[in-house]
Amino acid sequence: LSIDHFYAEIIPRGKKDMRWELSSTGFLMTLSSYIPDLIKEDFGEFVDRALYSSGKTREEIKHWCIHPGGKKILESVCNSLSLVDTELKESAEVLEEYGNMSSPTILFILKNMMQKQERSGELLFTAAFGPGLTIETFVASIN
Repeated sequence: LSIDHFYAEIIPRGKKDMRWELSSTGFLMTLSSYIPDLIKEDFGEFVDRALYSSGKTREEIKHWCIHPGGKKILESVCNSLSLVDTELKESAEVLEEYGNMSSPTILFILKNMMQKQERSGELLFTAAFGPGLTIETFVASIN
């Protein structure tokens, strides 16, 4: 895997919907049911901006590695990008097997994808979601 480009943004409308707060017992996470709606509304345009900044287009992306915060997140991504659910197969498999493990989840998906991929030179788009609602991405070539 050869990472070609990183890109990140914050969707400010999601500031209250996904956040971590420090308490006397550790971190408390807030995750509202509105997150899938935010992703459905904004993710396609966000992906286009991320790809534009990398000099790539959606049509060039052959593999989608998306952090599965839940089934509704994956459904929202599919709808926003006009993907079929099989294009997020590895994300769904990791969600089913391990659940949402927060940050490490994307690494499990990448591992599964790298073990299955046989086509050198194809492009992979990776996206993960975090507090704020932050979206972190990278575009990579499969070696």
